[in-house]
Amino acid sequence: MTKEIKISIGLLIIGLGAIGGVYMNKQVKKQEAAIKEALSDKSDKQIILPDYSDKIADIDEVKNYVKVLAANYREGKSVLPLESNELDSKGEIAQEVALKNREFLSDTKTDKGILLHNDIMRVQPAIASVMDKKVKAECKDNNCYVVEKYNFATNATTRAIVNVKKRRVVSVNRYANMQPDISNRLTRIAKAIALKSPSITKELGHKPTPNELSMANVRTNLKESPCEDKNHLCVAPTFADHQKQRALWAIVDLTDLKLAAAKWAGLGKTYTPACIDERSLQNRYIMENYCQKDNNLTRDGWSFIYHLTGSDGLEIRDLKFKDKSVAKSLKIVDWHVAYKGLGADKLDTNTTSVVAGHKVEFVKGENNEYTFGYNDAMGCPMFSTSVVLAFNGPQIRPIVEGGKKIGFYIMQDFRNPKWPMACNYRYQNRFEFYNDGSFRVVGVNLGRGCSNKAIYRPVMRLDIDLAGGEDFATYENKKWKEWQIEGKYQSSKSDELYENRYLYRVKSVDDDKSGYYIEPNRGQFKDGSRGDNERVFVTKFHENEGDEDLLTLGSCCKLDEDGVEGYLNDEVIEAANSVIWYVPKVQNDDRAGHEYCWADSGIDNKGNPIVKLYPCTVGPKFIPISEVNK
Repeated sequence: MTKEIKISIGLLIIGLGAIGGVYMNKQVKKQEAAIKEALSDKSDKQIILPDYSDKIADIDEVKNYVKVLAANYREGKSVLPLESNELDSKGEIAQEVALKNREFLSDTKTDKGILLHNDIMRVQPAIASVMDKKVKAECKDNNCYVVEKYNFATNATTRAIVNVKKRRVVSVNRYANMQPDISNRLTRIAKAIALKSPSITKELGHKPTPNELSMANVRTNLKESPCEDKNHLCVAPTFADHQKQRALWAIVDLTDLKLAAAKWAGLGKTYTPACIDERSLQNRYIMENYCQKDNNLTRDGWSFIYHLTGSDGLEIRDLKFKDKSVAKSLKIVDWHVAYKGLGADKLDTNTTSVVAGHKVEFVKGENNEYTFGYNDAMGCPMFSTSVVLAFNGPQIRPIVEGGKKIGFYIMQDFRNPKWPMACNYRYQNRFEFYNDGSFRVVGVNLGRGCSNKAIYRPVMRLDIDLAGGEDFATYENKKWKEWQIEGKYQSSKSDELYENRYLYRVKSVDDDKSGYYIEPNRGQFKDGSRGDNERVFVTKFHENEGDEDLLTLGSCCKLDEDGVEGYLNDEVIEAANSVIWYVPKVQNDDRAGHEYCWADSGIDNKGNPIVKLYPCTVGPKFIPISEVNK
């Protein structure tokens, strides 16, 4: 039997009904019981593996989806289009054009012509951050749409940009091992599985309602569950129980269309009210002015282009100081959010366990812990399924010290609609520009998240642009060590610092005096920070490695990996156009008097609700070499 036939049979089995009941022999039942026992924890930190009595295949939303897939296959089609209620008139044209494009469809069949399962996930107006200069020129009249599909068999995402007016595909890009935001159809299925699963009902102690559920479209993976396999598309609908200060995460595997696992986590103490004041997002204004077009800013010797992206937050492009090039692109592409659970000492890692046909690998972390979590994306407030959305537009303010203006910053706020309630997030992207030519890239986390034991890792992509290319160096053994090939560096508190401030340097190949010393955050910036504890990567520039909107990068929960590792190919970066990836790692804290990366609600002296903020701020500062060596 060929590999292609095996894939086809496997897809057919998944798509047409083997979603639910599978035969289990006594040994497998025994293994399942042992796993549940091992993960049982009375302190609300256990993983729950679903019972085989859960008849997920009988859920109407799942049955209808499988039925539509089967009909699609019978017609010889492997790509399931979006439903008409997810499309406007131009979107319908864009989808129709893309589904006739040979390049867009080139990965939807095997070499033998066997169909592979693909879903269209998004069709939306093209925003500036997904287009290169050539495409922007063709799409300058806002006549282009993005069509995005996901290949369940190969775990790859394909993005096409379609000129709707000319009815033609302008560009096609394919991203291996990357997953897009999910469609409304799959969001409904994920919600239905979470709401109608007997295991979830049993854990909650009542039949849940849709109003109790949030985060249904946020991609996730959970160690010690089938979703640890990154080839599966998983999301995490979440039920928050504020009275008991805990949340139940329902890990839904959309590849196999089932509940993969559930996980209890503590929320920490909260006074968050059930309702919060209505707020105006001015979505249309933000989309038209900051997402669908570039903005130019010139101030205090600085000039740059800025726009909001679909999933990479606020981006600064073509940055110059006094007409001298500084950076091609500065942005924060992801926030990895990991939560820790206890009970690793109860796991038997010597015995192979199989649950629902999946091998379950138990990974013991430090201090008897294991991890699970989310990959958070910040994006435009419309035509996006990201849940951390732009709130109002970018704000530009002066930086004042000692009564004197020393620079300015541009800042964008991103929030879950229900922030600061538990299981909601708020981030800020801030770029600071100083009169002496220094600048700082800043990420701010304002909580609150789903647990008081969270680890946050924002992934900053910093594409510095200096004359002749860049040379990167770290300060080691009291001298600068220049990097010749791609690599990474994990900082520590014991690192020596040049001039007691600088750990990294990037300078021009053509001019040793042109470039920057890089000052990592160690709590010295008077912003209440506890330091970055950063990991730094330097890679050779490639356009498809984040120059446009980047899809989810890496795993939220493998704390020894940040996702950038996939771009390390031992390429030469000496005297080359390189990219610096700066990834801080911070942990939240809800202890009274020590709050950090946290938000809560309380009552003011007038009896009105107020939000208490305990931000954590991360990010490095770039200081011109010429300023330091005066």
